[in-house]
Amino acid sequence: MNPRRIIIFLFAVALPLLLTAQEQADSRDKFVRAERNYQTGLFQETLDILYENSRTFKQSKDRQNMYRLMALCYLALDSARQTEQFASLLLKENPNYTSMQDPIRFEELIEHLRSGRTMTITTASSQSESLAEAPVPVTIITAEMIEMLGYNKNLNQILAAYVPGVSEVTSTTLDNIAIHGAYSANQENILIMENGHRLNARSTNLGRTDYAINTQKIDHIEVLRGPASSLYGNVALTAVVNIITKDGTSVDGLSAQYGYGSFNTHKADFLAGGHFMNTDVLVWASVYSSVGDKHFISSEEDQALNIYRVAGTPEIYGGNVYLNKYTEKPSYDVGVQIRLDDFKLMLSRKSGKKTSQYSMMGHIYDYDLYRWFDGNKPGYSVEENHIDLSYDKRWGDFSLNAAAYGDWYSFNDYSVASDSMTYAVFNEDGSPAFDEQGQPITTIWRGAYQVYDWKEMTIGATLRGDYNYTLGNMRGNILAGVQFEFFSLYDTYSVLGSDYDAVQMTASESNNTIKTGHENSISFYVQDKHYLTPKLILNVGGRFDSKYRADGVRINALSPRLAFIYTPSSEFGMKLSYSRSFVDAPYFYRLNTDNSYRGADNLKSEYLTAVQWNVMGAVRPLNLKYDVNLFYNRFSDIMYNKPSGELTEERYRNSGRMETVGAEFALQYDTKRLKGNMTASYTRLLYAKDYHYKGHHVYSVPDFISNAQLMYDVLGKSNHQLWLSANVKFTSKFYMRTPETQGEGGAPSVTPDDKEFAANAILDLGAHYKMGKHLSVRLDCENVFNKTSYISGATLIPLPWYKPGRTIMASVKYKL
Repeated sequence: MNPRRIIIFLFAVALPLLLTAQEQADSRDKFVRAERNYQTGLFQETLDILYENSRTFKQSKDRQNMYRLMALCYLALDSARQTEQFASLLLKENPNYTSMQDPIRFEELIEHLRSGRTMTITTASSQSESLAEAPVPVTIITAEMIEMLGYNKNLNQILAAYVPGVSEVTSTTLDNIAIHGAYSANQENILIMENGHRLNARSTNLGRTDYAINTQKIDHIEVLRGPASSLYGNVALTAVVNIITKDGTSVDGLSAQYGYGSFNTHKADFLAGGHFMNTDVLVWASVYSSVGDKHFISSEEDQALNIYRVAGTPEIYGGNVYLNKYTEKPSYDVGVQIRLDDFKLMLSRKSGKKTSQYSMMGHIYDYDLYRWFDGNKPGYSVEENHIDLSYDKRWGDFSLNAAAYGDWYSFNDYSVASDSMTYAVFNEDGSPAFDEQGQPITTIWRGAYQVYDWKEMTIGATLRGDYNYTLGNMRGNILAGVQFEFFSLYDTYSVLGSDYDAVQMTASESNNTIKTGHENSISFYVQDKHYLTPKLILNVGGRFDSKYRADGVRINALSPRLAFIYTPSSEFGMKLSYSRSFVDAPYFYRLNTDNSYRGADNLKSEYLTAVQWNVMGAVRPLNLKYDVNLFYNRFSDIMYNKPSGELTEERYRNSGRMETVGAEFALQYDTKRLKGNMTASYTRLLYAKDYHYKGHHVYSVPDFISNAQLMYDVLGKSNHQLWLSANVKFTSKFYMRTPETQGEGGAPSVTPDDKEFAANAILDLGAHYKMGKHLSVRLDCENVFNKTSYISGATLIPLPWYKPGRTIMASVKYKL
């Protein structure tokens, strides 16, 4: 062989090795320089070096050293969230990492993370603390758990799968859930937040849990199971759901995922993030659309529903209903989050529209016949914009958080009344018309519909401080804060139409049934977390909310909380808590003269008083974690929807009461290749008045609910993983409230027996293949056996709503 060719060949082979060796040497030099800065207390300078050169640490050992040093720097800076983040990345890189020469606090954190039991959360006490020290029962839903369920799940389904006591119920608008038997017409009792920023609207209290929330951006979800108004005030009645997003550092690149499934369903997500010049940036976008499952109901089946037709019996029975139909205006979620030193800026926009299975009068209707209106066909559409600018700084034992925020919502409620029905005639001011004998004037309307459109704006600010103190041998933390909000509902109009396309009546701000106006509120809260002993904690706090309503009335609410927390070891802990919370009657019902939603202007707030005893722990040899909770709930002043009455009567009043007791259980198993979760809950009704119930059962809510998930890596290789997953949901029988049926001449007949729906079990299966760190594909099948199942709830007309049948989605994800 030609010597010259041999030399060229050897040089070609050796050159990459030489370059790699040089690159590794440069990486070691940079790490040594960073470590020297750490040793001399230059923690921020250490982080700057590591962030700037993170891509040069390509070897697993180098990445381990980088994650460890970054975690130690954040530990020294008292930044709990980032400390845990990089400690978790360290364990992900090396699950067998053993801390030997690290600070004791870091060693404890590694042990807690390895056991999987303790995770730093911020929602329960508005400050970083371990899960064991949280004053209320908490469920943590990780990104891995979300992935286990499948790509096509939304927040509503995720919460129902992993949070004990949660069940899906119906809503004529967007997705809805109940907790411990409590629910409302929309999802109005649970506070939904994103990194601590409220997502519930103010005019309706609606907090959406549908596809307008990007699930791929989620790092984890913190769910407070129980009243939480002592910190968060209005709407935090039965629970708080705080979505904690990933940050740019953990994403470190970009990823895109696309899925296509049954019923022409499209789902796509984009995520990008990184750390640049001491700035952490995260960008996300998602879109979802589906024509839905077109389900045919025969004429005989439609008539067998045997419900009270509010506005008369339909001339034609039977037809198609759409299950999970999101079309014309796809759901989307786009946003950006920027962290620069102690400042954080969040901007996001969300939108979604869902088509109702039935008309607002409980009739089957022909969706395709109805006209377009402002870019919409029938359905409930919400567009929302959020901005949040916050400043977080710590000086020794004192920390300060200040934030200013704004929320803008646009609602379009396009409701079909019926394809053919007897309908009341209304005057120009929206009141019903009567003949000379005082009887309502009626007419036959075909293709009747109504559109309500309104906008709202909220601007607010918060200021919070906390201080770590020492009293003798005891220590603690005291927190205090103030919050101010200004709310305005404006730009309202409504339309009544017939013949599917014609406009019969319009109303604007001056004569609309939804009145414009503005409200403001101010709140003060305080909390003391006191260590009576190193293992016994007293957490006591309260919040005072004062709201000036649009009608000139001021309402006040006091929300106390008291908890005793005992943590004798890292494997066991228990807590006993008492708390009281409230949700103010929504503006939409207080200042609405529409006959379907009419409520008194003096509607009061609803209240919940709860006592809970929670035991949680870990059995490390078996890789198990458990959580057991016993609860007692007393609801008062529930806003009850009167099922019948005259057109001019107020339909909503604060007459409802309810008391429930129950038990919740959660179990988690976690190894490198096999992961499992199980939840179960039982709720028993003790007492109810002016609520939807039968004996000891709450209408539409199963007494017993259980979920189980299992995921197994068949291959068990680092660069090729094949995860097979299964999800089983079991619900016991439930009852549906059946109102009066119509007799001859419109007179009510005897109320029929309550309808019982049998126990049911639904199985989902999935397969997820990961090829290295860049490409993955998955196939998900929901409701494998295509079982028919139903849910019901607080719609104006109680009906069994169908859950979707078998659906399949295939998706592919690529990450750079």
